[in-house]
Amino acid sequence: METIVREESVTGLLEELALPADHAGAALDLLGATESRYVRDLKMNLKAVLKSTHIDAKGTALLALSIAANQKNTALIAYFKELAATNGAGADEVAEAVACASLLACNNVTYRFRHFTGKPKYDELRMGLRMNIMMSPATGKEFFELMSLAVSAVNGCELCVKSHEASLMELGCTEERVWDAVRLAGVVVSLDRVVG
Repeated sequence: METIVREESVTGLLEELALPADHAGAALDLLGATESRYVRDLKMNLKAVLKSTHIDAKGTALLALSIAANQKNTALIAYFKELAATNGAGADEVAEAVACASLLACNNVTYRFRHFTGKPKYDELRMGLRMNIMMSPATGKEFFELMSLAVSAVNGCELCVKSHEASLMELGCTEERVWDAVRLAGVVVSLDRVVG
């Protein structure tokens, strides 16, 4: 009976992510080898964050896609890309979610460096990098900022998180919407740790 329950929880998570039963991988196999309730919790957490009352279904899928791209998780990228398309995201919005992850990877490194060193001279130096996508994003300025904040939170850039959160407040975003985006990012990262 225990083996069946364990297999069902792993199988259930893989089914939720539209992955074949043999896709589990080493980390998920380790969780499935015990009567761990965590796999079931992870599946329920995913369902919960994808049903945000502050972000629509297309938005949650695009946010999750951006985090999956940030984590370089091909299985999760495929799942959230399909989910975004199913919920009405166009190819330009899907591509922008991935582009946001790439752009913020660069920004998070450089701004973290500025923050870590604390030297005013680095703040004076021009970034000198192109970021035109931020000027008129296909997903809209507010949503692009929301994705930027979520990626920055995952990448641990305090300066970027504070900057994007302030921009979001200026754009009329609510703290509840921001919190739902960050919770979703956390769940996608936790999925990344066990689903390869």
